[in-house]
Amino acid sequence: MPSIADFVEPAFRLFTVAEMTARYLSLILLVVGLIGYFTAKANSRRVVRYRGMITGSAAALVAIIGLSAFYDLVAFVMGGSVFLPAGWPYGSAGSAGLLPIAQAASGMLSYIGLACFSLGAALWAAGTPRGRTWTRGYHGILWGLAMIGVSMGGLLFTTLIGLFGL
Repeated sequence: MPSIADFVEPAFRLFTVAEMTARYLSLILLVVGLIGYFTAKANSRRVVRYRGMITGSAAALVAIIGLSAFYDLVAFVMGGSVFLPAGWPYGSAGSAGLLPIAQAASGMLSYIGLACFSLGAALWAAGTPRGRTWTRGYHGILWGLAMIGVSMGGLLFTTLIGLFGL
């Protein structure tokens, strides 16, 4: 049977690519927004559009960096890493077969969720309100947060089971 790392490693690589893409896309949108804002002379529609792009891309950068930092903080508090160490919950009977599957699913969900959130935030910043890009970015943010929540909930559940010996 493959190890937990065999399942989690591809999801981590996907997250790394998605996060870097989202960060650079947000930075590019911020620069384009700044240039467009200062070059739009009397056209109020362009000023509003570029001001929205500046605000959205700055919010996307803060959200991408902030969510990654928050996720790392929660993972540190819950045990030092996102995935529980091998052999957890030490000596617990009955859960040995399902625990590696749960750990792999939690790891994959967390990284895929972070990737969806990062790309969703960048797309949301790039789109016009209620446009196709904005809507897809909004859905990416929601799906990403849902996957991260399920991952953290599963990790918290297995931690509590190990602590209370259920």
